Amino acid sequence: MDATKNLIIMTDVLEDLVDKELKQFIWQLWNGVTAGTEPIPRAKLQTSDREDVVDCMVKQYPDDAGKIAVQALRNMKQNELARRLALKLQEVQQPVQEEARNAPESMELQPIQSDWHRPYRITACSQLFKYSLLKQERNDVYIPTSSSWRKGSPLLINNITFDHSSYRKGAEIDEENMEWLLRALGYSVEKHTDLSGDAINRAVKNFSKRHEHQNSDSTFVVIMSHGDRFDNKDAILGVHYDERKNPKDIFFVEDIFTHLNSVNCPALIDKPKVILIHACRGVCENVPHMNAFESDSWVHKEKDFVCFMSSLPDVYAYRNPHNGSYFFNYIVDVFSTSAYKYDIMKLFRRITSRMEIDPDFTHKEKLLPCIERTTLVKKFYLFPAL
Repeated sequence: MDATKNLIIMTDVLEDLVDKELKQFIWQLWNGVTAGTEPIPRAKLQTSDREDVVDCMVKQYPDDAGKIAVQALRNMKQNELARRLALKLQEVQQPVQEEARNAPESMELQPIQSDWHRPYRITACSQLFKYSLLKQERNDVYIPTSSSWRKGSPLLINNITFDHSSYRKGAEIDEENMEWLLRALGYSVEKHTDLSGDAINRAVKNFSKRHEHQNSDSTFVVIMSHGDRFDNKDAILGVHYDERKNPKDIFFVEDIFTHLNSVNCPALIDKPKVILIHACRGVCENVPHMNAFESDSWVHKEKDFVCFMSSLPDVYAYRNPHNGSYFFNYIVDVFSTSAYKYDIMKLFRRITSRMEIDPDFTHKEKLLPCIERTTLVKKFYLFPAL
């Protein structure tokens, strides 16, 4: 969206608020417009000038300022102003999104270039596409809820600095890119950095108890770390792991499924749970490179999961120290350009297809991500920007 037009449109709409109403609008920004929206510190927003308010919002929420302004107006029962603002923002966005949606299919299937950078925006899904899809395939698609905070707060864990293992240079870029993508898709993000195995376990367990899951329609768990395999099971290494001195500082990937299953996390029953993991699977990432039923409620104990891992077992998980990992770069690129029209399994297949032909791996061991332990029973569409 054109940033200048965005500023003008938002300022113009706020001109219709009297001073008392503008104070109510600012109060919401101070306190967080929704449960998952980070408040703007009062020290940064001490003004009654509408242009200054909008400028502060754009700095705080560079990709979501318009959406947050619309929700703030709705919270104030200024429904007509909210409707008008949403329509004007959509009109500005429409030509750009149409151009992106009409991009040649062949371009979407090419490997990312060596000078790849995160896209400026995510291609928005059209209301017509969503309406038609839900009408024609309603029984085969996970239905999004209607609440404004429906997408909840995914969990993102990034282990970068280790006591006895190499520093994961470039992992900060992965964290930044994935947080951007999740927020662009409408989620807020719970982040943790440099955790031990026990701390990862606690973070996932506490995440499973979050009350926001009750109103959300899906969630993500994203973990980036060194990894290994023990007794044929995938494990995430904690930051204090040492093969001799502290071999138990690990977190088994299968425990994510245990914490978020239907017994331990009933709020996520029948909701897609997407797990993305970048970690080696039995080989040290030491060189950065260019089925049961619940008898009482008749609910599957483990259902609606999909786990997408950065590599096959016993294969390196390559990471570029300057641009981040190939795995997350492809996820960000494919989701940004194609999530408006494809379900998540097709997005994963496109990521795999593009990585398969990436010339960076012509003379290296092939890096192919792997879909693991999927129990999705329907198609999961992200409907970006809706």
